[in-house]
Amino acid sequence: MFKFTFQIEPDKETPSVALKDEETKPSAEADESTTTVEVTTDVYPCEELTFQSSVQESPISPDVTSTFSPAPDYSIDYLNQLALLDETFADDIVTAESDHSDLVPNRYEGGLKVWECTYDLGEYLAATDERKAELHGKKVLDLGCGAGILGIEALLLGSSCVHFQDYNKDVLTKLTMVNYDLNCRLNETDAAAQESPTVDVKFFSGDWGCFTDKYKHTYDLILTSETIYSTQNYTKLLTLFDRKLVPDGVVYIAAKTYYFGVGGGVRLFEQAIDKDGRFRHEVVWKCDTGVKREIVRLTRK
Repeated sequence: MFKFTFQIEPDKETPSVALKDEETKPSAEADESTTTVEVTTDVYPCEELTFQSSVQESPISPDVTSTFSPAPDYSIDYLNQLALLDETFADDIVTAESDHSDLVPNRYEGGLKVWECTYDLGEYLAATDERKAELHGKKVLDLGCGAGILGIEALLLGSSCVHFQDYNKDVLTKLTMVNYDLNCRLNETDAAAQESPTVDVKFFSGDWGCFTDKYKHTYDLILTSETIYSTQNYTKLLTLFDRKLVPDGVVYIAAKTYYFGVGGGVRLFEQAIDKDGRFRHEVVWKCDTGVKREIVRLTRK
């Protein structure tokens, strides 16, 4: 397996070609700093985390936030590298940073980084009124959420339930929850909260397989970005989709067409879907310039 340069946040105009998954984060292009690491078979068990609010007690400076605007009429603020440099993280994340790595396999899974396909899917979902309406009033899972941008977008577009899932607790408590606070709770008033229906928001850490087995929640939409580079995870991922998606639900997967050096990508995942036999797939968006990227829509047969 590989280690890659650790970079918390790529600039949107010059995005990193590395990506995110529950096992490792290979780059779309190898570089000279690549080294080998031993992969362990142990994975973190999953658990539901209690929401912790810190923004209202300690306001966030605009200097440590960046903004993603998937549509002209709204934007999403999220913590950038300056905010995260002062945080105290678990040993596994510290090890990744000190080793200049995007990950420690099965320990730190790259969740502090906003990967470029997240922006692709965020912009796709907000591009038309029809796509926005697809999220309104729906139950949504942001799988491998990292900064939580896709789940936050779903909430801003009126989803009735959003569950955020990522491998590391620290990513969820020190990044995802803060970003959720910034965008969905900071400006709420008691009067507004009374007038608005209650939104179901939960946070889950740990391995996909454990999450699938332990919790019985189902969803209308599953949103996930850069989670199909490793062919070893395809069975686990398709099982999660099958057990977590309602009968007429939809999965949106944003990913690179090919992940050079590791063998995964959209074409191989489509082959896995066809062999599995439970889902239809359709490429609904693609970028053919630079690093080739696509968005795939899955529905049940």
